[in-house]
Amino acid sequence: MKRRFNIIYWLLVLLILILVFGIRSDSFINAFYFISFLVPVVLVTSWYFNNYLIPNYLFRKKFKRFIILTIFTVIISLDMIMIIVFVAFILIARYQPDQLNNLITQYYSFPAILYLTVIINIFFNLVHDYLEIAEEMKVLNTQKNNHSNGDLIVRSNRQTRKISYSTINYIESMSDYIIIRTTDDQKIITRERISRIEEKLPPQFIRIHRSFIVNLEKIASFTREQVSVAGMDLPISRTYKKKAFELMNLL
Repeated sequence: MKRRFNIIYWLLVLLILILVFGIRSDSFINAFYFISFLVPVVLVTSWYFNNYLIPNYLFRKKFKRFIILTIFTVIISLDMIMIIVFVAFILIARYQPDQLNNLITQYYSFPAILYLTVIINIFFNLVHDYLEIAEEMKVLNTQKNNHSNGDLIVRSNRQTRKISYSTINYIESMSDYIIIRTTDDQKIITRERISRIEEKLPPQFIRIHRSFIVNLEKIASFTREQVSVAGMDLPISRTYKKKAFELMNLL
């Protein structure tokens, strides 16, 4: 949905800009060429904001780094645009000198308009992400409430054990066995594969590694490489990193 919106948005922007500046400069060809040179820089800038800066810094409340990287990104992007504009005017002055004054008059505001389209695109993407996160939080809270009084039933030491979800810190896989670590320092061992036990757990439990499932509510802290639960540092593998970070950031 988000990707489709961005594709449609930028196609409409390109079409409108070509029409507007083509009419203003009496040359749709020059408008097409001029816009085609500059839009790739704007697209990369917009993509960098929406897919890297915002999710990795703004949403994680790293405001200082976000501001610094935003300033650097704008400076680099403006430098690239100025270079492209300079080269374009040199080429026009050489091959169409009669069009130069007209183009300078009509296109002096063009970089500012392009950045306005970037800001609008970022705003709509932020609204979309916010609504998506709010919906995910609503679903997660509903599912959490539905499971809050539930129990995990396992066989251990020839007995059937009922373990409250709220007492589980994390689950560790040992090949065909799993170890359930609880808040009261119990270590419950049962013959079960971690993939099958994962299917029985409510959404508050997330897979961070082929050998570990953790309770979101028991996470004390986390980095890009590990999660701290009940005094233990558990590794996050590359396979599960993206989804795990999305859920931990929601928490």
